[in-house]
Amino acid sequence: MKSEKLKFKSRFDLDALTWDDLDRRVNLAKAVVNSILPHLEENEKVLEFGCGTGLVGINITPYVKELIGIDTSAKMVEKFNEKAKQLNLSAKAYQKDIFEINETFDVVISSMTLHHIKNLNVLNDKLKSITNKVFLADLVKEDGTFHTRGNDDVEHFGFDTDELKEYFKDWNMDYKIIHIIKKHKDFPVFLIKLYK
Repeated sequence: MKSEKLKFKSRFDLDALTWDDLDRRVNLAKAVVNSILPHLEENEKVLEFGCGTGLVGINITPYVKELIGIDTSAKMVEKFNEKAKQLNLSAKAYQKDIFEINETFDVVISSMTLHHIKNLNVLNDKLKSITNKVFLADLVKEDGTFHTRGNDDVEHFGFDTDELKEYFKDWNMDYKIIHIIKKHKDFPVFLIKLYK
């Protein structure tokens, strides 16, 4: 199990070097940011888990009181912090897993991380303990071909609305499709807002 986790981190550490070079990643991040921003207040403290290089979080930071990013990849965190420093933003990222967080936040956000988390019931319990408002963007149920490099670190091939309602049944939920990722075929991306 430990070697699997290290392998997972290593792939994302390697990917961090060129993560922002793909237009499809940048365009997805813009869609997520544009969909979340109208729901944020400037006095809110926000946690982004699976923050990667900051494509979402860095662009939200100017509109909130504080943004903390977490990611299991040291190199993704390093890139995030380099960008925040270059832009003179107060955002800061740390190498942590969502399950290590005990601090409370006004809002928790994540983009394209959900399908890498095995036990979403445990995630739901964690989210309930640290916030009252969550935004999660991820793939609509797909056939397993989205990750063309293989599915070694993929726990779910996207999600349908019934699955999401079951995993997050303790929350009110708003659901909408916010973007289409164009690869060898179209992959819709949803955004859910969870709130109490």
